[in-house]
Amino acid sequence: MATLQKSVEQAAKIINGHEHARVISHYDADGITSAGIICNALLRRGIQFHATIVNKLERSFIQDLDESLIIICDMGTAQSDLLSENLRKDVVIIDHHAPATSVPAFHASSSSSVLINPCCLRGAEKRELTNERGSTICAAGLSYLVARCMSSGDDTGNIDLAGLAIAGTLGDKLDLETGINRLIVDEAVQEGVVTVKTGLKLGVGKIRDSILFATDPYLPLAGKVEWVDAFLEKMGIAKDTLLSALNKAEEKRLTAELLALLRESQACISDDALVGTSYTLHSEVIRDGMDFMRMVDACGRLGKSGIGIGLCLREANLVEEATSLYLNIQSKLVSELSRLESEADAIKELNHIFYFFVQEGGVTGTLAGIVAEYICTGKPVIVLNKKDKVAEDQKDEETRISARCNKKLMSASGGIDLAVAMEQASGAVDGFGGGHPVAAGASIPKGSEEKFITALDTIIGKQRGQKK
Repeated sequence: MATLQKSVEQAAKIINGHEHARVISHYDADGITSAGIICNALLRRGIQFHATIVNKLERSFIQDLDESLIIICDMGTAQSDLLSENLRKDVVIIDHHAPATSVPAFHASSSSSVLINPCCLRGAEKRELTNERGSTICAAGLSYLVARCMSSGDDTGNIDLAGLAIAGTLGDKLDLETGINRLIVDEAVQEGVVTVKTGLKLGVGKIRDSILFATDPYLPLAGKVEWVDAFLEKMGIAKDTLLSALNKAEEKRLTAELLALLRESQACISDDALVGTSYTLHSEVIRDGMDFMRMVDACGRLGKSGIGIGLCLREANLVEEATSLYLNIQSKLVSELSRLESEADAIKELNHIFYFFVQEGGVTGTLAGIVAEYICTGKPVIVLNKKDKVAEDQKDEETRISARCNKKLMSASGGIDLAVAMEQASGAVDGFGGGHPVAAGASIPKGSEEKFITALDTIIGKQRGQKK
């Protein structure tokens, strides 16, 4: 990892040499925690900053940047040509998305510019840090490495920010038990920043809400108030009981009953989606790692990214509002999932994809992931939203699209690369797209949806080596 380490050290040196920075990041959990890590590190160095959370980087936005130092998190690789062309200043890109096939490599416009991205490495180092789904470390993990190098010798080394890196990794559903991610977790555990245990992956909030709004894993009880109340009455558990307040025997019994429900429903969900490793983040205002990630993600997806950044900066007074936003977005998800179940023709199937239009805002990507993981598992799932506007830079005349593919399908159907497919299909209708092989997004002009879907189905068919 010599090249990556060199880039991380170079980035830290560049940043520490400035008095002010502009921090730009993506609106999802990984993007917001990445920005949060960098903002915390900047504060501790006495470096002033202005943080902006966006949906994507556009030419007009890039051209308006006038700060001497630009730090871009969880994006930037795909826009490297625009950045090289328009920015004659110090630029640090901390990203983990594969380079767009149509965009040339990043060329620093300044000797004090650097791109940190495992997907842009070569040889053995790239093989060590990537797999068929892309980079094995997310932007938050990479930002944490930079923050560690930014620290001075007389402080804590920014190790307490590891919880944010873990939350970002949970948001992107990457493996925390291998590679650099495992090193981050082990160091955090050793320093008392994080505690790791095995149990239900439903958070630590009120048990009724946790089950009623459980969409990942997608429980059969989700959205069904009467069923949830009857289930808890049968269990002898009060509705407002906190999951964190259950003793070991109660948690074991609850786990067994929920697993039995999953098996009875024949849901496409494995036991480890419900039971597995959980992370307690001792330095954060929301201690449970999954709860923290979900609330930060909800803030970004509902256009309240400032609250998400505030949570990362440990502003405890924002927890109540963040919780409200999370319950809001979970209500939307449950509503959409209920609609998809009740309307026979809601989800349409083509030769190589499933697709549907969503009616609620702020849930496009999350909904695509749930449907791909638990409902329509045999082909990639494409979700289109004409109403979604999750960031200030999102245009009203755009249709926002998310594509997801579950890991099992990805392994069985080698060749699928949603990042490339979305880039090519959106480009065919004058839109923009990209992301990861297993999860990607796009924005296209309204009115071009049918042409886009047709093109995407053809592209994915070719990727799978099939003919229509």
